[in-house]
Amino acid sequence: MAAPELPELPELRTWPGLRLLARIEEGNRNDVWQGELDGARVAVRRSRRSQASLAWELDLIEALAGHGFTVATVLPAADGRRHVDGLVVQRWLDGAAPETLADWAAVAATLQRLHRTPIEIGQRPGCLSVIKLDLQSRSVDADMAAIPEDIARELLDVFASVSDAPRSIIHGDAGASNLRMCIDGTVGLLDFDESRIDVCWHDLSELGVQVLDDDTHRRAQRLSNAWEAANAWIPEPDYAVERLAALRAT
Repeated sequence: MAAPELPELPELRTWPGLRLLARIEEGNRNDVWQGELDGARVAVRRSRRSQASLAWELDLIEALAGHGFTVATVLPAADGRRHVDGLVVQRWLDGAAPETLADWAAVAATLQRLHRTPIEIGQRPGCLSVIKLDLQSRSVDADMAAIPEDIARELLDVFASVSDAPRSIIHGDAGASNLRMCIDGTVGLLDFDESRIDVCWHDLSELGVQVLDDDTHRRAQRLSNAWEAANAWIPEPDYAVERLAALRAT
């Protein structure tokens, strides 16, 4: 089978010498490619977020790098812009996805450190913490008004049940495909497309190791199932139905 044809992106010319090598299949809601710039591998991503939301994300990545986190820092275009019409070029992070319990323990420790790190950035534009959602709210890809009202109320009840949970900046999508166990022993964090200020448990409920006590872990799983159902209801409806069923079984 022939390899899929790579697109012609006029914006690539803003990074002289940049070329696409292959599409990265893991990108579910954004277009992501592996590329090459000045002989080094890079990640090239087309964000669909607003200008303000994307600027917040890039500010967060810069701040996390300044606090010693291993992140895919942005490679500016020749004219200094961090993105061109939503196209972002970032450093490639080498490493494998976490597999062992030790890997996942290191991931959990890194995410918990992220939650404790004082970064003065404010809420991401277009986002709300789940405890502030109502039947007319939008946050990330969730549009509560687009969900049947009985289901939306069911999800909102779950969100209200975690009003006592700690909140901070979260990664928002800490699955194995967005994590790298790097050669230097650090945990690399990729894809901050869903990052925001929200309940910390979002990041800790579905790791390959349990780090919360049993009752909190169950509450966190219910939160994540409810959020994933809401967030995926429009872009990934089949997945949303799966997560709703998982919520009802928890």
